[in-house]
Amino acid sequence: MNAMIELTRLYQQRPGPGTPTEAVVAWYHAKGRIHELIGRSGGPDSAQELAIAAASYEHARRLELQAGLVHNAAA
Repeated sequence: MNAMIELTRLYQQRPGPGTPTEAVVAWYHAKGRIHELIGRSGGPDSAQELAIAAASYEHARRLELQAGLVHNAAA
C-alpha cells in the first residue's frame, strides 16, 4: 500500500452534501482503515494516526446509530 496514493484517493472521494448516509459511513470506515494501517506501520506519528483511525471509526458508528443503520445495540 502506498499511503500517499491511498490518502489522495480518499480525499478525492470524500462525501459532499447530499451523499447518502451509507456512503458517508463507508467513507469514514475507509478513512479509519487507511489511518490504522499507517499507524500500525510504526514511526513517529503512529499514535496520532491510530487516534485519527479511532475517531473515524467512532464517527462512522455515530452516523450509523443516528440513521438507524445499526440494528443490534451490541454491534
